[in-house]
Amino acid sequence: MDLSSRRQLVETLIPIIRKAGKAALELQKDDLATRTKEDGTPVTTADLTSHAILRAACLASFPAIPVISEEDTPTAGAGQDTNAAILLIDPLDGTKEFIKGSDEFAVNIALVEDGRVSAGLIYAPARDRLFFSWGAGLAFEQTAAGLRRKLPYPLAPRLQPIALVSRSHCDPRTEALLAALQPCDVQAMGSSLKFALVAAAEADFYLRLGPTMIWDCAAGQAIIEAAGGTVLQADGSSLAYRSNRAPKVDGFIGARTPQLAARVVAAMKALETGTGVATSR
Repeated sequence: MDLSSRRQLVETLIPIIRKAGKAALELQKDDLATRTKEDGTPVTTADLTSHAILRAACLASFPAIPVISEEDTPTAGAGQDTNAAILLIDPLDGTKEFIKGSDEFAVNIALVEDGRVSAGLIYAPARDRLFFSWGAGLAFEQTAAGLRRKLPYPLAPRLQPIALVSRSHCDPRTEALLAALQPCDVQAMGSSLKFALVAAAEADFYLRLGPTMIWDCAAGQAIIEAAGGTVLQADGSSLAYRSNRAPKVDGFIGARTPQLAARVVAAMKALETGTGVATSR
């Protein structure tokens, strides 16, 4: 897909993701019906409502592009060739925080082409912050009034970087790495909103070294990389999205500059080999 086509796709998805996010936000005020899925994670009526809105609209707008959603049945994508292009959807990212009444939840949509994420949207409806991208240097935030600003390319590094971690999934490996990277200001937050804040230069890096799913990180990777940053696996390799692989990601490091990402990866490798730790400054 060329740049113009990707932009058209994203522009089409903007009102769709807003509709899904606002529907979820309205349902948060109700007495939510919640159940536990087979993997032990919760799902609410808001997850399923957002999923229905997104799936129907994506298939109607882009019938040639397969859609894979977190809330799909296990056989939903069976038999589809998803190596060329797919739309990855997380209808409600941060369900645990959503259930608690927090405003730290988001809706994610990502376009993946030939195993690489090429466009993404993240909408945090409770904060009315919408972030999207469709190519290098083309990352934006749109206000409720429809105004948009271009996200800044990486600025000078902070003397004390701001590190974002999951409010619900901060595993021991992540905690050890944070200790090794001190001094830094550690902030816990829910959902993919953390990716967007790194892309917007409101934070410096986002660490998630425990396992997660592709629909949790694809849109965020697209936006960070369009804004000049990078998202890597803990071993320093790039994230790829292939249909013949499990939809699980064994952790990642998202940083607002490639240089900062490299320092974090070096610190991680030093921890794992016991050879000392690189600093984050």
